[in-house]
Amino acid sequence: MDFLLENHTDTSSSSNRSSEIKTNQNLVVNTMSNDDVVDENEKKIITSGEDSYDPETNNEMHLSIERGRRKKMKEMFDDLSALLPQLPSKADKATVVNEAVDYIKVLQETLEKLERKKEERAQHVLKQIMGRSSGAGSVSEKQKGFDKTWAASNMVLNIRGNEAQFSICSVHKPGLMTNIASVLEKHNIELISATISANGNGSTCMIQVHGKQASDANSMEETYRKAAEEIMPWIS
Repeated sequence: MDFLLENHTDTSSSSNRSSEIKTNQNLVVNTMSNDDVVDENEKKIITSGEDSYDPETNNEMHLSIERGRRKKMKEMFDDLSALLPQLPSKADKATVVNEAVDYIKVLQETLEKLERKKEERAQHVLKQIMGRSSGAGSVSEKQKGFDKTWAASNMVLNIRGNEAQFSICSVHKPGLMTNIASVLEKHNIELISATISANGNGSTCMIQVHGKQASDANSMEETYRKAAEEIMPWIS
C-alpha cells in the first residue's frame, strides 16, 4: 500500500513536471513566434520606407500637375483673347490662335506704314530747314562750302573742315537742347548758333558748331559723326 502510494506520488510529480515542461516549451515557441512576427513587421516597415510605391498617391500627384497645367493654359488663352479686338465671344482655342496670327500680321503692316510715314515727314521737314537756311546770306555761303554730308531719318549733318551744321527734326521733348549741348561739350565742340522752329507736334532745329581743337579734317569728321550718333537716341 505504501509502495503504491509512493508510486502514485512519483507519478503525479512526474506528470506535473511534464506539464510544466510543456508549458515552458509553449512559452518559448510563442515567444519565438512573436519575435519572428516583430522582425517581419520591422522588415516590412524598413522596406516600405526605403522604396515605397503607392499607385494611388502617384496618380493623385499626376492629376494635380495636369490640373495646374490646364489652369495655366486657360489663363494664357484668356489673356490672349482679351488682346484681340474682333474675337467672337465664344471662340475655341484654334480660333484664338488663328485670330492672334492674323492680328500680329496687321500690326506689323501698320508699324511699317507708320515708320515710312515718319521717315517721309522727317525728310520733308529737313528739306524745309535746308530751304530756309539757304535764304540767309551768311548761312548760305557756308552751306555751299560743305564737303561731307551724313544723313539719317531725322538728322542731316553737313561738315566742312572744323565747322559743321546739324539739321534736326524731333518731337517735343523736355531737355532736348540741354542733352544735345551736353553731347557737343563732351566732344569739345563749340556751339555757335541754334535756330529752333515749332512744327505741329515737333520741332526743327539747325545748329552751327565749330571744333575747338585744331586737328585735321578726317579726325574732325569722325568726331562730328560720333556726336551725331550719340544725339540720335535723344531725337528718335
